[in-house]
Amino acid sequence: MTDQTRNFDVVVWGATGFTGRLVAEYLQNNYGTDLSWAVAGRNPDKLAPIVDEIAGSNPPPEMLTADISDAASMTALAESTKAVITTVGPYALYGEPLVEACADAGTHYCDLAGESQWIRRMIDKYQSTAEKTGARIVNSCGFDSIPSDLGTQFLQEQAEQRFGRPAGRVHLLVKAMRGGGSGGTFASMLNIFDEAKKDRNVARIVANPYCLNPDGEREGPDGRDQQWIEFNELADAWTAPFVMAAINTRIVRRSN
Repeated sequence: MTDQTRNFDVVVWGATGFTGRLVAEYLQNNYGTDLSWAVAGRNPDKLAPIVDEIAGSNPPPEMLTADISDAASMTALAESTKAVITTVGPYALYGEPLVEACADAGTHYCDLAGESQWIRRMIDKYQSTAEKTGARIVNSCGFDSIPSDLGTQFLQEQAEQRFGRPAGRVHLLVKAMRGGGSGGTFASMLNIFDEAKKDRNVARIVANPYCLNPDGEREGPDGRDQQWIEFNELADAWTAPFVMAAINTRIVRRSN
């Protein structure tokens, strides 16, 4: 597949969900005339009202239908676009068919996954395929884990410029934020607990700070993330564990 044979630049998979609708609305308002893009989901009757609501003054996106239980439809979806944004979680339950289709088709992919055990499985299963086809499969591209990931990179770049070497340790503190977790986020967390309860190997992966690193690089000086209330001398404040640290810290270590 080449870029010239693709109908779309981007497809948003899961536009009928809470987060997917926000993504589609943002694309429509900011890039509606610059991108060739579409929304996709299982049910066209649910997609149509979303398209009508976000249309505004720009031409509305096209609608595609596909189902994770139908491999042919997922292949067709992946082959129709250069990149896919998916907001359909829990990814451990619903994410793999699209990852597989994108890896096979050489289609770039990004998601909002916070499930380290699932990300580990996807890397192990589809890394070699994605390398051959040129697909970039990028996980955790939302509030988790972009601020942690790019924030750490920016801080280290500044440290090297000012002091000639990177920092040995990075602390990230969340002082205030707006909004809250979606139903999909809570469902993903519950599924992680369920998987870990059934399979001790899942529990070990989730507990390992280096679980997303490549083979041979899954050990280091770091222990578990903060477990209880602690006084942080750098911030001169008492701090509590951050609920999303369990995925953010793994993503940062893998990038490092």
